[in-house]
Order: sequence, then C-alpha cells, then structure tokens
Amino acid sequence: MIKQTKFKNNGRFFNNLLLFLFILFLPTQLGKHFFFPFAYLSGVRVDYLAPTLYLTDIIALLLLLLNLKLVLKAFLKKKLLIFIGFLVVTVFVSTSGMLVLYGIAKLIELIIIFFVLRQTKKTDKLILIAFTIGALGEIIIAVLELIERHSVGGLFYFLGERTFSLGTLGIAKAALFGTEILRPYASFSHPNSLAGFYLLLYFFYLTKRNFENFFLKNILLLASSLIIFFSFAKFIILVFLFLNLVYLLRNTWKKCRLCTIAKIIIIGVLSLIFFQARGDPQDLEKRLLLTKDALRIFLNHSVLGVGLNNYLLYQQNFPIKYLDLLNQPVHNVFLLVLTEVGIVGTIMILVFLYKRIIKIVLSYPYVASAIILTGLFDHYWLTLQQNFLLLGVIAGLALF
Repeated sequence: MIKQTKFKNNGRFFNNLLLFLFILFLPTQLGKHFFFPFAYLSGVRVDYLAPTLYLTDIIALLLLLLNLKLVLKAFLKKKLLIFIGFLVVTVFVSTSGMLVLYGIAKLIELIIIFFVLRQTKKTDKLILIAFTIGALGEIIIAVLELIERHSVGGLFYFLGERTFSLGTLGIAKAALFGTEILRPYASFSHPNSLAGFYLLLYFFYLTKRNFENFFLKNILLLASSLIIFFSFAKFIILVFLFLNLVYLLRNTWKKCRLCTIAKIIIIGVLSLIFFQARGDPQDLEKRLLLTKDALRIFLNHSVLGVGLNNYLLYQQNFPIKYLDLLNQPVHNVFLLVLTEVGIVGTIMILVFLYKRIIKIVLSYPYVASAIILTGLFDHYWLTLQQNFLLLGVIAGLALF
C-alpha cells in the first residue's frame, strides 16, 4: 500500500512537472522543420506545409504516456471517432494525403492537451506561474527587439526567435511620430500571433472565477497588456480596448464609478498612442484578396473541402498581386476551416462540439469574443503552434 501511494505521488509529481514545462515553453517555437517535397510551392519551401517537431510536441507526448488510460478512454467516444474517420477519408481525395495526416496528428495532439488539462487538479497556481514567467520573458525579448530594431539572437534563438532586422523583406513594421519601428516578434512567427496569444490569456485570467492568486494574476495581466501594445497590432489593440470597456462597465461601474472612468481613460489614452502608428496601408485590400481566393476554392470543393493543411496547394493556382501574400493562408479561421473540411466537416464540428462551445461562450464570453473577433481577421489560431495549442489549454481549463 505504501509503495502504491508513493508511485501515485511520483506520477502526480512528474505530471505536474511536465504540465509546468509545457505551459512555460508554450510561447516558444523551438522545433525542427522537415521539408519534404510537398512542403515546396514553385520551388519555394513553405513553413506552413512543413511537418515540424516542436519541443512542446515532445512534452505533450510525455504527458500522453503519463495519462494514457485517461486519453484512450476519451478517444473511445463515438462522435470523436466518427470525425477522425471522416478526416481519414479525406486523405484519399486531397492533393496531399501526407499533409492531411499531419493535420490529423496535430488535431489529436490538441485533443490530448484538452483532456489532460481538463483533468488537472490543484495546479492552477502552477500553470499561472508558468504563464507569468513566459510572459515576462516575451516582454524582455520584445523590448530588446524594439530598441535594437533587429532580432536579439543568442539564447533567444533557441526559444524560437527568428533572425531578422528592419531591412528584412516582408518584416512587420510601423511608423510612429516619423520613426520607423520594427514590430517585435519575440519568439513568435508574427507580432499579430504574439498579441493574439496574450489577448486570449489576458481575458481568460481577467474573468476566471474563484481565483485567489491575485498578485500573480495581476502581473500576468500587466505583462499581457504590455505585450499587446508593444506588438502594434491595431485590430487586436482595438479588441482589447472594446472588451475591456464592456468588462469595466458591466463589472466595476456600480462598485466604483471613479475607478472605472480612470481605468477607461488610461487604457484609452494608451490605445490612442499606439493607434498613431501607421502600418501597411494596403493591409485591408490584401486580406480581401485572400478572402476572394478562399471563397473561389470553397465553391469548387464545398462538400468535403480540400483537406487539412492543403489550402495553400490550391491557392497557388491564383495570381498573387502582392509578393508578401505569397504562400499566406486566408486571414479568417472560419473560412479556412470551411475550405479545408467542407460543409460536411464543418457541420460535424458544430454538431459534436455545440454543447462545449455554448458552455465556454456562457462561462467565458470575453474569451469567446476574443477568439471570434481575432479569428475573423487572421489565421494563427489554426496555423501556428503556440496559438493552436493555447486553444486546447484554455478549453481544458475553462471546462475543468
């Protein structure tokens, strides 16, 4: 009996340790890309099409091994098996079956993370500490990139920071008060992805109920806010401002009107300062062009879709007006899902998940709003490792 108890305690310790490491390294993108022939378009290798083994994938695999019985039990659910079966069928009708299989593997990883996080007990503080350390690290990298106007390199390279400078072709820039600024990437693939990640974290912890670690929570909220502003992601800053305004008016107005007004003024002034920055003047036109291409692809493959991760293989058939749009997915996650899994797959997702979706919308309306609003104008929730897995983490914690 003593040995059995000791074994359980050891298992719990290693599980919590892996959870801590997974959350800690979730903002990073340290990984190995494998550029198989299908990862090239017109002779150009494309990261979105390259299967990649990330450090977080390895940790997720170890979590799977420690929670094997729990995960296997979850995967025996009929609805989940039907949906995965549908995706397997699309392997045979897509241009690249290997990309579909890779997409299925990533989806399974997301589901594993969801079920593991859903079953965690008494690890709220541990997870918050890991998120906070990660956010503070991202701020350090972001500020150094802002000051130096190029990537920091060194140790940060091993966290996934890519090598770039203000003169790098296609790099995200902004102009503020006549000065050209490099929008910081930190350890993410794009400033918008960075800002979206911390926007979701901010509203999850801002509205999380029965949470006692106020000191750590406030550090994370402050760090997340700074990252959002430093990213110069105008739309995400707008969503941040709008949702904060709604939250303050609904939750603090009756308690302290002066406090509410002060907070609104501070957030509003900061937002106005960063709104002064001028980004790409053709950004909206570019997004509309990608949307038109996606709609044309959908109309030709409306029933089963083109297959997971196959979108770019079809988009390359359309002329690209702007060079920086080359090999970029449509900037709308809902249209991307509809295009890749078709009407059949989309209906299955809605039918199988509607109860969980409704529960998250009702319990965490600000989190749901943040995902929906940003998902209408970008693709990172589906295409980038950090943002994609964060969805599984937040869903698991929200449906605890």
